Amino acid sequence: MSKNTSLKAESLGNYYVEMKNNIDRPNESVHRLDGNGVLMYKIPYTQEFNYYPVSITLYALGNFEMYLDTKDSNYRKSFLKQADWLVNNIKIRQKGFGVWEHNFVLPYYKFKMPWVHGMAQGLAISVLIRAYQLTSDKKYLNAAEKACKVFEVDIADGGVIFIDEKGNAWIEEYALLPPPHVLNGFIFALFGLYDFYRVTKDEDALKLFEMGTKTLEKNIEKYDTGYWSLYNLLDKHPAAKSYHELHIKQLNVLYNLTKQEIFNEYATRWEKYYRSSQNVRRAAIKRGLNHIKQYGITGSIRRYLLVKKWGRK
Repeated sequence: MSKNTSLKAESLGNYYVEMKNNIDRPNESVHRLDGNGVLMYKIPYTQEFNYYPVSITLYALGNFEMYLDTKDSNYRKSFLKQADWLVNNIKIRQKGFGVWEHNFVLPYYKFKMPWVHGMAQGLAISVLIRAYQLTSDKKYLNAAEKACKVFEVDIADGGVIFIDEKGNAWIEEYALLPPPHVLNGFIFALFGLYDFYRVTKDEDALKLFEMGTKTLEKNIEKYDTGYWSLYNLLDKHPAAKSYHELHIKQLNVLYNLTKQEIFNEYATRWEKYYRSSQNVRRAAIKRGLNHIKQYGITGSIRRYLLVKKWGRK
């Protein structure tokens, strides 16, 4: 990738979607800090804690935003602890791209170990590029550059890209086959690419960003049920209310970045869905019915009890 690494390039501030609420994660039952102040995550539906890059990056961005607001050095230190974990744990594959490997199973999809998380790649880039601007330490920039290269690599070769039969390039939150096409994870990955471009003016990162936004322009309608948004295109569950709200925020950001009217159109439409209590109930009922269809009544009750036990301190 060709780049201009001057710190005089555009300065990044707060993240595109507010992340301050994530600073409370260590107080939740499914998160805790290790001895070095790095966030750990309780693997569903177990009592085992491990490092989950998505949680680490969300926590980092929350601390970064709090530091910008308060200038409290404790937030700065916490942010950099998470960024340092990312630098120290990136795995450089044979072809030169860097990933954060996951060696534990989440109970949603069929994983082949180790697996890669496209959303985590994008969020990590956003963290690392901010750490670079904050400290001028090129170790953060170098890690971000390695992480960007994964968006040029197909899932079959260890990357996070899936090319469909129409030539659309999808960035997969869960880089596995068949590809789930998780909407929020795709967009978070795009934000990371755009952050890298904003600071480095790297044309390859911009092309990857534009490639992804073009795929969404052509396919965003597939996520619309007529009353709610879908979480992904694999099992077609209506998104939980919090994810539907996130989709709206993300599409508003994409519209501001690209000026493509289709993103504004769907953000506006989904906002109207969100304001309807009837649609909220309809989406919840549909999710429940989908789970019963997938797992049966007994299986659905068992999973509900597992979630309750997992979320208990």
